[in-house]
Parts: sequence; C-alpha cells; structure tokens
Amino acid sequence: MLGDIVTADRVVLPLACVLVAAAFAAMLRFYGLYRQSLSERENLAELVENLTEGIYRSSLDGRQLSANRALVKLNGYASEAEQLEGVKDIGKEWYVDPKRREEFREILERDGYVEDFVSEIYRHKTRERIWITESARIVHDKRSGRPLYYEGSVREITETVERLRLEEQFRKLTNHLPGGLFQFSGTCADDMKITYLSEGFENLTGIAVSEHYRRGKMFQMLVLEEDREAYYDAFRQAKKTGHFDHEFRIVAATGTEKWLRMTAKPERSEETIIWHGYVSDISLRKRQALEIEELAYYDPLTRMPNRRLLNDRIAQAVRNCRRGGRSAALFFIDLDNFKTLNDTQGHDIGDEYLVDIAGRLRQCVRETDTVARMGGDEFVVILEDLGDSDAAAASRAIVMANQLLAALRIPFERDEIRHNSSASIGVVVFDGRERRADELLKRADIAMYQAKGAGRDGLALFDPRWMDGETERFTLLGELRRAISDKALELHYQPQIDRTGQVAGAEGLLRWSHPRLGMVPPDRFIPLAEQSGLMNQLCSFVMATGVATLARWRRRPETRTLRLALNVSVQSFAGSGFVPLLAGLIADHGIDASRLTIEFTEHVMAKDKQTVTAHMEALKKLGVRFSLDDFGTGYSSLARLKALPFDEVKIDGSFVQDIEESENDRALVRTILAMANTLGLDAVAEHVETRNQEAFLHAFGCDLFQGYLYRPACREPELLAFVAERNGAASGASEGEVVRLKA
Repeated sequence: MLGDIVTADRVVLPLACVLVAAAFAAMLRFYGLYRQSLSERENLAELVENLTEGIYRSSLDGRQLSANRALVKLNGYASEAEQLEGVKDIGKEWYVDPKRREEFREILERDGYVEDFVSEIYRHKTRERIWITESARIVHDKRSGRPLYYEGSVREITETVERLRLEEQFRKLTNHLPGGLFQFSGTCADDMKITYLSEGFENLTGIAVSEHYRRGKMFQMLVLEEDREAYYDAFRQAKKTGHFDHEFRIVAATGTEKWLRMTAKPERSEETIIWHGYVSDISLRKRQALEIEELAYYDPLTRMPNRRLLNDRIAQAVRNCRRGGRSAALFFIDLDNFKTLNDTQGHDIGDEYLVDIAGRLRQCVRETDTVARMGGDEFVVILEDLGDSDAAAASRAIVMANQLLAALRIPFERDEIRHNSSASIGVVVFDGRERRADELLKRADIAMYQAKGAGRDGLALFDPRWMDGETERFTLLGELRRAISDKALELHYQPQIDRTGQVAGAEGLLRWSHPRLGMVPPDRFIPLAEQSGLMNQLCSFVMATGVATLARWRRRPETRTLRLALNVSVQSFAGSGFVPLLAGLIADHGIDASRLTIEFTEHVMAKDKQTVTAHMEALKKLGVRFSLDDFGTGYSSLARLKALPFDEVKIDGSFVQDIEESENDRALVRTILAMANTLGLDAVAEHVETRNQEAFLHAFGCDLFQGYLYRPACREPELLAFVAERNGAASGASEGEVVRLKA
C-alpha cells in the first residue's frame, strides 16, 4: 500500500509540479500581455488626449461622458471634469439651432454614423458662437447589439466658414456691381492677358467670363477701332503716372455700342505688370450729357445751334478772322409771312415748315459754316473765310445770300397746303476788329429790317448810317414800355354819323402823347408794339378803357344810345385770354354789350378759323357786335365774309378818297355796299373828308360816315360837346375829363 502510495506520489507530484509550473508560466505570460496592453492603452489615451481635434463620448440622451483636451479647450473649460460637470444636455446647450442636434441624431440612427456634419454651436462656457464640423458613430454592445453611446470627433472651422462667407460676399458683391473687376497682366497695352474677371464683365460685353479667359486678349479686341489707339496710349501713359483712368467705347456681343470707364493701378514685378482695376458702363451718363448739351446748345425742333451756342460760334469766327487776316459774314434771316401760315394752318404745319427751311439752309452752305436758329422764324448763318478784304467778303456774301433767297422761294407744300415761301436777309461783314457777338447780331438785324421794309424777299447789306435810326427805334420801344406802365396812353374818339346826320357812336383810337416828341402817330408805335410783343397789353388797355367809357355813357341820357367801336389785333383776339377778359369787363361794369363793337382787319380771315369763330360766337352771346375793318384790301370774299358772324363792314378809306375822280373806286364802293346789303350788314365809310364824298356814299346806301368832314378824333369831353351840338342836347360832360388806359 505504501508502495502504491509511493508509486502514486511518483506520478501525481511531478504532474502537479508540471501543472503548477504551467500555471505560473501562464500567469507570467498574462501579466506580460497585461502590461503590454496597458502600455498600449496608455499610449492610445495619450495620443487621443493630444489630438488637435476634439474626441468625445456622449450618452444617447445627450450627456457628455468623456472629452479629450482639444474638446475641453474648444468648449472653454480648464479640465475634462469641469466640462463633464458643466454640460448636462448637449442638444439644448451646445447648438445655436437645436434642430441641428435632431438632424444629427436622425442621421446616426438611420445610418449608424455621421461624417462632416457642419453646425453653429456655442463655445459652452463663454457662449461665443463658433462653427464646427462633426463626425460620429453609434457604439453597440457586442453581445446584445443594443446602442451604448456615441463617440466621435469635433473640429472647429470658424475661420474657414468666415473665409468662405467673405468669399461668397465678395463674389455676390462683384457679381452685382454695375461693372466688373479685373486683372490684366503684360508689359504692353496691346498684349494684355486676362488673369481675373468678375462675372460683371458678362453684363458689360455679353460674353461669358470663361470665354474671355479662353480667348485671352478678347477684351482689347472689343474696344472700338477708332478708340483703340487712345486706349493703348492711356495705358502707356499710366505706366508713368501709376494710374489709369480712361473712357472709351466697345461693341458688345449684341452689336450694341457702349461707353465704358476703366480705372486701374499697376503692380510691377520683375517680369510683368499686373493691372488691378474696375470698369463700368457710362453709356447712360454719356447719353444724358449729350441730351443736356442738346438742350443747352441746340434748338430742339431743328437740331441747329441755338442762340447760346451761336454766340460762341460768332466769337470763334471773330477770333479766326483776327488770327488769319480773313473776313467773314453774318446773315440774319427772317421768314416772310410765317405768322400767317402758323396762324391759319396750325403750329404743327408751322413747325414742319421751319424744319424744311432749316434743311434748305444747311444744303446751301458749306460744312464749315454755321446755321443757327435764333427762335421763332429767325435764323442766322455765319460764313467764314470769304476773302482778305471786306469788299471781297461782301461780294461773296451777296452771292451766297441770293442763293439762299432762291432756295427759300421754293413753295412749301404739305398735302393740300401750298405756302409761297420767302425771306428777308440782313448781311453784315466783319474782319475781326469787332469784339462782341451781340453787336454783330444787332447790325445784321438792322439790315434785315431794311430788307423787309424795302418790300421783303430780298437782302440788305448793313450800312453804319442806319445805326442812328435803329438806336432811335430801341429808345422809343423803351419809352413805350414806360408809357404803358405809367398809364400815359389814352383813348381818343372819332364820331360816326348816321344817314340823318346824328352822332350814332364813335370809334376809340389809341393815342400816345410823348413829353418830348409830342403826339406819336399810331403807325409809328403800333408796329413797334407788334414786333416787341406788347400788343396784348395794348389791346387789354383799350378794352378796359372802352368798357369803362360805355359804362359812363350809359348813365347819361344823351349818350345812352351811342355805340363804341374798339380796335383789337387779330393775334390778341385769337388768344386764349381775350374772351374771359372782355366778358369779365362787361359783367363788372354792367354795360349793354350791344353798344360795343369790336373791329379787326381782314387778316382775321387768314387766322385759325375754328378759334376765331368760337371766340366771336362766345362774345356774340353776350351781345357784342363785330366790324370788319379796311374791307376790300385783303382777303375779302363773299364766302369768307359769310363764314364769320360780322355785323358791319368798314370801307377802306383809300377807296373813299378817290370816289369823286375814279369810276373804278365808285364801282368798287357800290359793289361793297351791295354785298353788305345782301348779307344784312351795316356799312361804315371812313376817311370821309368832303361833301361830295358824303353825297356819293349816301346815294349808294352807306349807313354810317366817319372822317375829318365831321370831327377828327378827340378826347371824351370834346366828343360829348360835339354830340350835344350835333344831336341837340347838352352833354353835361365835365371839362378836362381825360380817359386813360388802366394798368
């Protein structure tokens, strides 16, 4: 048994020793592996801890479980423990927009991982807003497969986002600029390479930026050929000055011509020059500048230089004469009878006529000569380089003036309208000694009036001796203006006698008693008023004075039935203000309008028929009568006379004066009276000076007589005395009563 025990010990003990030794060896190997694994984990932990990216683990419900040093720093904490204590809910506390956390979780749960998820978060401790990119995965339990936590990395990209944002803003800014940014490189202006273009270049040129790059020098080729050399010169000059600023034209891909302004600064390197700059479309500004220049210096109707530019051209012509020792000429052209065409056919036809005349004048002169429109129907032509003496220049100027007259005599025709065109031209020659444009224009204007006074459709060369008369005319015009302002004009009255010899009424005639010149004849100051635009004022004064006179006469038994005839110019009557003016005066003074007769000459026949008829009918409704003055001298015809609502005609005095000697005049007067009788019109004969004239007119059936045979025009007190004497009743007028025009 002992032997068995010994035998057993012999077997078991070595086995046990072997097992113990094996176990010990295994323990040694495990301890070695453990030490190795621990070292590796420590190295891995140290590696994670020192990464520049934040590494974390977080619970599924949003609590922070671990964070490396980079993530702790990103969140503004001093230690991991402080951060784990500070962050309770990542979704609510981290993200600027909490919805981003929900999107983050949805992707994780769907895909199991997230890569480069960009969000804006708060730097947790300081609440500073920063941008991050985040990658993460879900860690699952190996046995059960249930999700345990999230682990991932975080990297701050705030600088990158800001840089991208700035780049995007810059791109939007440059793309929405009204022009384009560029970089060109090259040593020569005509060999520039495109190194950068903003998308604004597409709007300028109609060509894609990529196409500009592909074709290299395309932009220079777009510069208009006639502007290209100046464009290159500006670049060459800018190499010296260090600044490029130039305006030029291009032809865009659409074929449209555009004005561009380019500014640039050079940056020099060893091999080349880089130009950094900006180009903008200035086409609108150029168009506006041209329109402003057109408005300031050119007549809008004819596109000719206006008076402002004309003065500059005259001054330049004077300087050219002085420098070159040559003479020149200035023509002042006034169209004959333009007002008649304008008044009868309307302003549209008048404008067409002026444009037609402007074209004729341009065709007759040289390209170097100036044709300008002064205004209205007045034109001016400047002819330079006509010779080395005034005599030679005058000879050539007269030849040219006659050519212009011939061109202007060609009838103007539009549809059924035919106007016999003509003009009066005043010519002044100058050689540079004259200094002022207005003096030359004044001299040419004086010559033009001499041509017009000689019968129109002709020319006159300025004579210095005319200056005295013209100076007197301008002086008289100034005094006429003062006379109107100072109420120095008055009405005189010439009686009209009926067939029984009684005074039936009177004609009011405007008179001007000048303190130095005495009584100024109407045929001297009325044309002056017509030429200077004073007729409307004169007509208004005559109407106001005449209506006030009728109001006084109405209050006196001996004058209550008298009529008063007042003269008005056709232009004033056709104006828009005449009817309201007269209607207002009649209402204010309460007169019997049938005692008022408005006289105007036969030029009314040539006026705008529709306007004149409307005005006459409006006043006829108030009771106003109308008389056609100087009948038989102008546009008289039965058809025209019937067309307008006249009440009487006045036989022109030139027929009355020769009625005793001239059978023709007697026949003409008989015809006029017969026509008046047929139309039911009264007939008034003026300038009756003899009893024989009165007898003839009486026998022919004339209704009223007016002239020196009875009484010259006189002031109102004298008229009233004449009425009392002639009609057999005392007038009772206060002596010395003077009727003056009201302002």
